[in-house]
Amino acid sequence: MIQKNMKKKAEKKDAPAKAARARHAAPQSASVRRAPAYRINRRFPESSSTSRQLQLLLAGSMPLLRQKTGGAAYRVRSFFSSLALRVKARQGSVSGHRFLQAAVFLTAGLLLTIFAANQVLYTTGTTLSFEGVELGTVASEEEALAAVQRVESSISQKLGSRYSLSPESLSYTTGVAYRGTLVEEADLEEALSQSLRVVEHGYALYVNGEFIGATQTEGALDELMAQVATPYRNENTVSIDFVEDWEIRECDLPIEDFTNLADVALLLNSVKAGEQTYTVEAGDCWSVIAEDHNMTSQDLLRMNPGYDIDRLQIGDVLVTSQQVPYLTVRATQMEYYVADIPYEIEYVDDNTMWEGDTRVITKGAYGTADTAARVTYEGVDEVERVIESQTIITEPVTEVQARGTLERPSWAPTGSFRWPTSGSITSKYGYRNIFGGSSFHGGIDIANSYGTDIVAADGGEVCYAGWMSGYGYLVQIDHQNGYVTYYGHNSSLLVSVGDKVFKGQHIAEMGSTGRSTGNHCHFEVRVNGERTNPINLLP
Repeated sequence: MIQKNMKKKAEKKDAPAKAARARHAAPQSASVRRAPAYRINRRFPESSSTSRQLQLLLAGSMPLLRQKTGGAAYRVRSFFSSLALRVKARQGSVSGHRFLQAAVFLTAGLLLTIFAANQVLYTTGTTLSFEGVELGTVASEEEALAAVQRVESSISQKLGSRYSLSPESLSYTTGVAYRGTLVEEADLEEALSQSLRVVEHGYALYVNGEFIGATQTEGALDELMAQVATPYRNENTVSIDFVEDWEIRECDLPIEDFTNLADVALLLNSVKAGEQTYTVEAGDCWSVIAEDHNMTSQDLLRMNPGYDIDRLQIGDVLVTSQQVPYLTVRATQMEYYVADIPYEIEYVDDNTMWEGDTRVITKGAYGTADTAARVTYEGVDEVERVIESQTIITEPVTEVQARGTLERPSWAPTGSFRWPTSGSITSKYGYRNIFGGSSFHGGIDIANSYGTDIVAADGGEVCYAGWMSGYGYLVQIDHQNGYVTYYGHNSSLLVSVGDKVFKGQHIAEMGSTGRSTGNHCHFEVRVNGERTNPINLLP
């Protein structure tokens, strides 16, 4: 009876508090509905599933609550045992009932405080591990999966091919976690990328668009390029660079693309497959071209099969190397030297000489000058020379030449030769094996059919026309400039001694007279009585 009265009094006394709680019930519900949006702002990140959160929270909180409240429970039991003894001793006392009521409220408040503290300090989270190593904990498994997908996508983009992690290497563990240990998704991505090390940030060298090598050290490739150019630099160097297009790109690269700088240096100083060529100019001959490119005539011929070394044409393009360097240094430098100054030529008309002919009356002499020139080299080859200044040391001496004014007849020599006939060369100038022995062949043999026209290689006067031993029927033309041409083995002759013939005039017909094995023209050139190779004089 006393207990029922006490309960009614407690309920009556608690009525105002219940009314106050009822007045605030709606705002509290509203606060609960706003909680997910508040958590989305990541101040208190939670699991995206409410039921999952509650399940995990209850399952994970119980061991922690038992650990933290074990001692408190013992003290509460002791308190209530002591209280019960006092109540028995003071039965019927109103103050004893009030004391018991206060103890109950105090205990309930303590338990609520402990529960609230756990709610604030702990939450659910998912820990991502790679090959057994924990990388970090985020609010939910969905966030961990998203971080992995972004890492895979980033690596795929950098590699240019699809990249995915092995599912066996990853593990996701979801449970209760201390809020302070949660990390941002970006931090988890960074930790996973560092663990993978598939792609690294670095600096790559490209030459003509071709990848050469890469390093992770900033400025190392710039220093390497400077070292490659160092042998071409001196105290007079104005500028230095490379013929090839090159660039250093800052980028992300697969880890296997990074190379030792020493290997990159070896590659840059080596050569690769490719052709180097030379275009034939006026005055060039085969042996000189070969010598200028540090090879023998036979080496040059092996690189250019099908060419006749005795018959080069201006504009012919010859291959001089099957390899090209990865890098060719272009260096411009100042050079100081004593240079020759060309002399001028003064002409004096002479009506005893043909037009176009000249004769030296007083020989000229070169002057000298201290010279400063800006010279550009590509490798070891000079490609440009610009005279910056000159100081005269000695003046040049003008040369005086007589210049002919007499009208040139049609038969006058032009100073150059044409082919005397058409056909194929069957025997070259020089030693050969013929008729069972070795002999010197003083001209070239041009074979064609019987009766093919033979013409004068240049204008002049016929000085021989007739039979001559091994030559058979032979024509000789004196070009009145030291040159005499021979046309042998003809079947018939169309000119006589003393005839004036012009360049290209029909003088004989091809045959096989004299010491011959078939129809051909033996063409021979003598300069001041000495045989010379006709190929070197023909176009």
